[in-house]
Amino acid sequence: MEVVAFRMGIFRNTLCTLGLGIIVFIALMGLLAPIIAGDPYKTNMSERLKPPSLKHLFGTDQLGRDVYSRIVWGARTTLLVALTISIISMTVGCLLGAIAGYFGGIVDDVIGRIIDTFLAIPELVFNIALVGIFCVAYGTSIWNVILAVVVTNWVSYARVMRSIVLSLKEREFVICEKALGAGDWYILLRHVIPNALGPIIVLATLNMGNVIMTISSLGFLGLGVQPPTPEWGQMINAGKNYITTAPWLTFFPGLFIALSVLGFNLLGEGLQEVIGRKRLVE
Repeated sequence: MEVVAFRMGIFRNTLCTLGLGIIVFIALMGLLAPIIAGDPYKTNMSERLKPPSLKHLFGTDQLGRDVYSRIVWGARTTLLVALTISIISMTVGCLLGAIAGYFGGIVDDVIGRIIDTFLAIPELVFNIALVGIFCVAYGTSIWNVILAVVVTNWVSYARVMRSIVLSLKEREFVICEKALGAGDWYILLRHVIPNALGPIIVLATLNMGNVIMTISSLGFLGLGVQPPTPEWGQMINAGKNYITTAPWLTFFPGLFIALSVLGFNLLGEGLQEVIGRKRLVE
């Protein structure tokens, strides 16, 4: 019943509905790319820098490639990379934050100092430095971007999870489990972390927008997904030299970056309202 009520609450919330609609639209666009878009790598120099038309909905780029096809295929690239980063960051951050909050003592001090250190470093600057180091050490790869962003992105999950666990470990159900002889790891993994997932899901949703912005920023700087693979930030970088003569090269990728970030932010804020209202009712 609680799950049904939560789902109903999501669809009754305007922000959730609007945000979910935008996300589903962009996700379907990426999933259906082979069906609804052409070859994003096909060049035709006789049609370079053509403005939007019925033949090319978003125009063509400097190599005569269809911008619409590259936008659609770029949705798949951006969302897959962002989702991978979010899942790894959430797993690492939640586990470390839960351990710090539950066990306390020197474990909490060490993890807490690591979190404080990462929070003191400008995130994008650190990401740029890490991608550069990884490229020199291991060569160009999309995993360089994923690992570089994960290194800084797990911190927000750890901080939130730690604060939630600090309050949960004093609750009656934890005390009862300890009295029954349950081990600390069993209590932490079976009871404490599952009860902390509500706010973490909200954080993950809001954080997806930040991750997409980071991926696009790295792509714009030439450190993200490498050409010719279509990616929105990289497309803006390629089109910046034609911003006065072919503004569609930067407008459409920028539009879809903004839409994606807006969708996740709206969904996150809506989920925050739904979860907050549910707690008030309880």
